[in-house]
Amino acid sequence: MSLKSQSMNLSVAERRWLPWFGQTGKFAMRWSCYLNRDTYAEVEHTFEGIAATRVKLLQQWTHSQWNQLKLLAEQLPGSLGDMDSSLLEQRLNSAKHFSEIFIIEKSGRVIQSTYSAHIGQHDLNNNAVEQGLKQPFLHGPYTDLLTLEIGPSSSKFHDEVTLMFYLPLVNGDQVVGALCGRVPNDVVSDLIQREAGHVYPESGDNYIFMVESRFDPMIQQGVALSRSRFEDNTFSHGENLKSGINTHWGVVKVNRHTEFEIRFTDPATGQLHPGVRETIRNGENLFVTYPGYSDYRHIPVIGKGVTFQLTGSPDRWGMMCEGDLEEVYRRRSVNVSLLKSFVSGMIALVGVNSALHYFTTLPQFAIDTVSVCMMIIIALLIRKFSTKRLADRMNEMTRVIQEIAEGEGNLRQRLNNEKMMADETGDMGRWINSFIDNLDGIVGQVIFSSHDVR
Repeated sequence: MSLKSQSMNLSVAERRWLPWFGQTGKFAMRWSCYLNRDTYAEVEHTFEGIAATRVKLLQQWTHSQWNQLKLLAEQLPGSLGDMDSSLLEQRLNSAKHFSEIFIIEKSGRVIQSTYSAHIGQHDLNNNAVEQGLKQPFLHGPYTDLLTLEIGPSSSKFHDEVTLMFYLPLVNGDQVVGALCGRVPNDVVSDLIQREAGHVYPESGDNYIFMVESRFDPMIQQGVALSRSRFEDNTFSHGENLKSGINTHWGVVKVNRHTEFEIRFTDPATGQLHPGVRETIRNGENLFVTYPGYSDYRHIPVIGKGVTFQLTGSPDRWGMMCEGDLEEVYRRRSVNVSLLKSFVSGMIALVGVNSALHYFTTLPQFAIDTVSVCMMIIIALLIRKFSTKRLADRMNEMTRVIQEIAEGEGNLRQRLNNEKMMADETGDMGRWINSFIDNLDGIVGQVIFSSHDVR
């Protein structure tokens, strides 16, 4: 079996880095990976799909934000002096991801804004203004306390990390200013996390990092540009970055946000962790086999790394889509569980039958009667504790799909991750959740676009 994972450049130490014992030690992980070795190609396909979907989402979202500003620019009068905030307010109400839309003159001074306290200010990055007057320019992410002051847009998470869209305004042949849109960076983090659609709900994490910073060369390679799913205890099932993640080499911790405070290094070496390193070196990376590689928490993970560029941004970003090695290969096939139930029942039946033959003087008819009763009891137990539970899980998934297929389904409903088993039915359930989440996003985008047409 030819796998892309085999081409990842790992040193000898990186291939032997796991401890011998523990939940994520050599013995446990080697056994789990061995039992699931036939799924390696499928897992590769899964992570490639996750990464491709996230990049596509980001690019479509960026294109949509530019379209919002272009539609607004077409409605604005040619003279900056004739502008009022009503058109900006209307666009802000329909463009849910922006927290502020404003207009600057060529000097960078804000002359009109949906946030009145910003009018008259001259607080933008001069180099960004210069670029934004030449062509559509996407600045960021960067920190801006005004973003924190204005408040969140569409994300329940919020801090001062910002993306700023600049669209030049032209009157005749002259650039007279720029139309600007402020987006809290947590909006982008929500896009790539797609929490309701996580295939690996315990450990799955998708995060963006810097590959090549052309606008601000001071930003290092590997620096975080998006919120980690483990930033706080909202989704974390254990330690998180704000409380501190303990390793043998110190505590990995952030004060306010993941962005710019974390550089995705292996705590043991202080160097970029192998996934980020190889993604930057090759433009992409894929690794899903034993022993995984150490992430910035020094936990064995596997996943896909990609690099990409968003419209208007001069920088090149990278994104890792990862899951813990332990969670991904925790699954045990339905085939194994059913076989265990069957074999256990047969052992019990043979054991009782043999005991009756060797240790009692019962006639053959009585022994046969007891054996038949044992068969019935074993069948009932297998039904109750094995096959019926499997059928119930399948029926629940069928019900959800049926409701959606009939056009009456609630696209906000999800199968309960906590009740999913670590087998094929759990895989199917998580993919159904991901499908519904994706469908919900598509329907929402269609509704949003139809409002724009009106």
